[in-house]
Amino acid sequence: MQRVAEGIDYAKKHGASVDFMLADGTRTPLEDILEVFQVAAKAGAKTLGIADSVGFIRPLSMRYLMAHLREGLPESIRSKVPIGIHCHNDFGLASANTLAAMEEGVAHLHTCIAGFGERAGIAPFEEVVTAAELLYNIDTGIDMGKIYRIAQTAEKAFALPIQFHKPIIGENIFTHEVEEEVEEMMAQPLLYEPFPPEIVGRETTIFIGRSTGQTLIQKLLEKAGIRASPRQMDELFRRIKGPQENLDKGEAQMTYYQVKKLMKDLLKGYTMDEFWRLVEQVTRQKPKLPRDEKKPGQTADQLMS
Repeated sequence: MQRVAEGIDYAKKHGASVDFMLADGTRTPLEDILEVFQVAAKAGAKTLGIADSVGFIRPLSMRYLMAHLREGLPESIRSKVPIGIHCHNDFGLASANTLAAMEEGVAHLHTCIAGFGERAGIAPFEEVVTAAELLYNIDTGIDMGKIYRIAQTAEKAFALPIQFHKPIIGENIFTHEVEEEVEEMMAQPLLYEPFPPEIVGRETTIFIGRSTGQTLIQKLLEKAGIRASPRQMDELFRRIKGPQENLDKGEAQMTYYQVKKLMKDLLKGYTMDEFWRLVEQVTRQKPKLPRDEKKPGQTADQLMS
């Protein structure tokens, strides 16, 4: 507790404002959280935050924790120092847990574009903002029309492709393959889309694909005033199916694995084994590794080899 107070005081004296974040807070006993929060607040922390460092809590548990945390803090702190939350996505619950905390009055919500972050990342910015705006009717102050564009910028900057099926910013969310209901979908898009894509800077895309039947393609041509012969229909259908059929061939799979390996190599650092080998090459000294860095039954020499 003394180190917490001294650290915050030191930072403030050097011109910094302090957002105090309790690591692994969701697995910390409530009485301990309340004690350290009061110390941090009295030392001058601007906000008090809890980190769900390994994405371990559930939304109902998050609400319980935040409600009891609010009740347990003195009014003098509760009314002046906002609470924050930092949720990791190891169980895919980061957005749900962040919104659960928000429902209990948490004001500072930690997010990152596309959920980027260590391991499975943290709560995705675009999911939390869009849910807050459209599901909770909260004015976040965010220009939602730029959400997709900023996600693309982050994707390029991190050299990390965004999953096609990712909510809000994935390529597939507003993309529809032509089926029998295409006219109904175009007339009433909200039957097939959660909200107008323009809200987040997107647009609806309709495409002809491998699952589009030949009969439906024939109907589309007839409605457009085009009369195609059976031979022309076969050729049209062959060209439509061609790119998709190529995906089933070994060359496409080989390209996929090459791209995946390249991405891994771009992002990969040194494993501990590789690090110690590098140290030995540079220093020409064999490290005397602590026991906890060896695998069971493995010597330092074996690690180096």
